[in-house]
Amino acid sequence: MTRMRTIHLLGAALLAIASPLTAADLSKLQPWSGGKPPALALKDLNDEQHQLANYRGKVLVVNFWATWCAPCVEEMPAFERLAKRLTGEPFALLTVNFGEKPTRIKPFLEKIGLDVPVLVDPGMSVSRLWVKKGLPTTFIIDGDQNIRYQVLGELVWDAPEVEAKIRELLPEG
Repeated sequence: MTRMRTIHLLGAALLAIASPLTAADLSKLQPWSGGKPPALALKDLNDEQHQLANYRGKVLVVNFWATWCAPCVEEMPAFERLAKRLTGEPFALLTVNFGEKPTRIKPFLEKIGLDVPVLVDPGMSVSRLWVKKGLPTTFIIDGDQNIRYQVLGELVWDAPEVEAKIRELLPEG
């Protein structure tokens, strides 16, 4: 085998291995048929109130997570990168912590260096209305406040194909 052929084969093998790490499995974006979104009214880590109605006219990604959930932690940086890419667009990201106290959440975010909006639901009253099968669970809501997709489990949120799906839902303007 020639040296050039070996290099090409090695490159192809590396691409095959790397692709799953950067590509998103769009089959995880399950179309929603469960009706209107449940109520969502929670305070963030800065004690500011957030309600679903505040985000009318924007595509909203709502992610339910916990610090003890390894897949949740894995996908958090991708959420932050996605939100930065969509800065200036009618888009918002809300992450809802599943039952933990701010005294646990804040140090965790500082430790991993994340700056994402986190709503606190220590009694899990809101989370229980939304999450039925485990964490992470994420919903994509259109500008008319209809849930369009649900994702159970981890997803590469800043993958180009996921960003394209979200951009398809952005209101024209």
